[in-house]
Amino acid sequence: MAIVVAVLALAGCGSSDDGSSGGRDRVRLGIGSPSWNAGYATLAVSEARGYFAQEGLDVDVQLFPSGTQVAQQVVSGQIDVGLMTPEPVAIGYARNTGLTYFAQYWTRWIYSLKVPDGSPITSVADLEGKRIGVTAVASSGATFARTALKMQGLDPESIKLVPIGAGAEQLNAIKSGDVDALALWDTQYQIVENAGVKLKPLPVPGTEALFGGGFAVKKPDLKEKEDLFVRLGRAFAKGVVFAQADPEAAVGDLWKQHPETKGAASVPEEQLLADQVKVLKVRLDGQKVTPGEGDIWGRMDPEAVNGTVKFVTTAGLIDKEFPATDVYTNDLITKINQFSYEDVRAAAKKAA
Repeated sequence: MAIVVAVLALAGCGSSDDGSSGGRDRVRLGIGSPSWNAGYATLAVSEARGYFAQEGLDVDVQLFPSGTQVAQQVVSGQIDVGLMTPEPVAIGYARNTGLTYFAQYWTRWIYSLKVPDGSPITSVADLEGKRIGVTAVASSGATFARTALKMQGLDPESIKLVPIGAGAEQLNAIKSGDVDALALWDTQYQIVENAGVKLKPLPVPGTEALFGGGFAVKKPDLKEKEDLFVRLGRAFAKGVVFAQADPEAAVGDLWKQHPETKGAASVPEEQLLADQVKVLKVRLDGQKVTPGEGDIWGRMDPEAVNGTVKFVTTAGLIDKEFPATDVYTNDLITKINQFSYEDVRAAAKKAA
């Protein structure tokens, strides 16, 4: 928590850039991920299929090691929109950072604890004194690991957080036994399992129905740049709808935009595609934009957001609860969803 507060306190040290490129409005979007992967293929779809361009946007996507750093970048004005989980937003509320969500991205809490299949560890209580693999020490996964112990009445400082990054470094740390457990997120676990590592979950009671996070901005910007955020949300929503209709084409778009994500040339392309489609489907699962589920993207469930505020309070990440409506709004959702879902799905069918 000290790391989170210290980073969030670095507000006001940057400047905002409202420039444009080629007649389009520039938007700087930050995501907390050490690298591009199939979980973010929907962003590649929005770029490759021209959805950003249709909305008059030039989107500059920047990667950061953690959601905490994404939050700091938004607060300081270095980026315009941050894709982040709730912890840095809730903690920042007490520091008056003024961050608020305008659209949901994760429909549920994405962080969890897992151990290699066959491990003698069967509960959170067994983690005391153990080495927990995280992408970075300041990551939301690290915060979640400490929180899980604290909620069980255990000492969160009894664990050793081991930064294992992503990709080959991460897999080597797991396979070699350098870590006893993992504190990662949904798609990252699928990537690990795709590499042949079998994992089993460690249940953390109280996290089953929580808000997972989404697109956050500074409150003053929400009013001043509402149209910009609506257009960004709409372009992104189209990418989600397309990806659900044709996940294989979505992964193909990711490979075109970010060739480094394709994987080893020694692996058959069919296998690479199948594995990455699994990762994408983990992220798409529960996005609630499939036919028959309302055809609406981004709406946040008040009960879930309230539950998350209670959770971070109980976990000791903040001193007291606050009104959940202070950190989210659904006011932009209707405008964001003003497009034809069927037209996007039809385009995906043609792509197939």
